[in-house]
Amino acid sequence: MKRIVFVLSTVLVFTAAAASAQSNIKRIGVYAENGEIVLSEASTSLEVDITVRKEQVVVGPYARYAQKYLGVRAPLVDKTSYSIVAADVRLGSEEPAAVKAPSDGVEVMSHAAGSADEFARLLPNRMSSIEQTPEAAAKKLATDIFSLRNYRLSLITGDAGENVFGAGLEYALKRIDELEQAYLELFLGKHVSTTVTTTLRVKPNADKTSYIVARFSEAGGLLPADDLSGDILLLQITPTEMSYPASDPRGRVTYRYANDAQCTLLYGQQSLFTTVLPIFEFGRTITVVAPAK
Repeated sequence: MKRIVFVLSTVLVFTAAAASAQSNIKRIGVYAENGEIVLSEASTSLEVDITVRKEQVVVGPYARYAQKYLGVRAPLVDKTSYSIVAADVRLGSEEPAAVKAPSDGVEVMSHAAGSADEFARLLPNRMSSIEQTPEAAAKKLATDIFSLRNYRLSLITGDAGENVFGAGLEYALKRIDELEQAYLELFLGKHVSTTVTTTLRVKPNADKTSYIVARFSEAGGLLPADDLSGDILLLQITPTEMSYPASDPRGRVTYRYANDAQCTLLYGQQSLFTTVLPIFEFGRTITVVAPAK
């Protein structure tokens, strides 16, 4: 197995049955209720949430000149990596299908806001017919960055004039900051972090306690369960020993009791999430005598 690339402490959540989305006991079969005929079955559906963060480093167009003209090192190769940052297992609804949760987010952790692929565009010098080389453009850009910093200092110390104050000074400083960050980004590139939560459905079977819900890799992120390029994300269900009421063979009222089972989501040997949930598929059916009316 590949090395585990995320750091995620094991979360132990042992939930009480009262906090679950279903009752531990459910009447089953065909019976009359409130004047209507009811056909009821007892089954459990589990939902597995996996939150994956995508870290993307986009190289700036003048990255190779950052050390020379700014004295700082910049990333020289685009890079994308994925990590699991959160996981959850809970009781789900009876509606089928796997869905992507809407709680997705994108954070551009760069020197200027915008998309991961777009950088500030610098207008060419229309007063000159000489075409600049990339290094000449980088050198000129570095000079502009230092000029902006000097002008900012002049505004702050008051050397730029007495007519710049109040809201005008605040706006000028903000605009200088924006220009400087946009110019720096051309050297230092962008760091974009995208977080996506995917919800996967698991239908327990009384004869099966292990389920491959998906696969994961640092290079590809969350992958389908049949994609062998990733490592397995395994849901392990361990029913507990429980005692149930005695069943009466003369009874005509049937109930299904759920069994509390420990549900653990594993990535390799790493436990991402553990909880105890009531699961009907591992429980017991009890028949009792209906109380006399």
